[in-house]
Amino acid sequence: MVDDSHQHAENAAAILKVAYCRDGVDVAMQAAIHMISIAAALLTSESGPDESRRILQIIGEVQGKAS
Repeated sequence: MVDDSHQHAENAAAILKVAYCRDGVDVAMQAAIHMISIAAALLTSESGPDESRRILQIIGEVQGKAS
């Protein structure tokens, strides 16, 4: 099986960039929130809540570094 994770991440970034350029920052933020929520729900159903917490922890760490 081929690891397409980088391509998927690039696709998600492209979607957010289009939302930002076309509709503004608020729409892009809402799209990002929806992507994160969907990813967390999928990870919970497939890998359990610990994996979702790990991903959300990474997001929190990135947010702390950006502040």
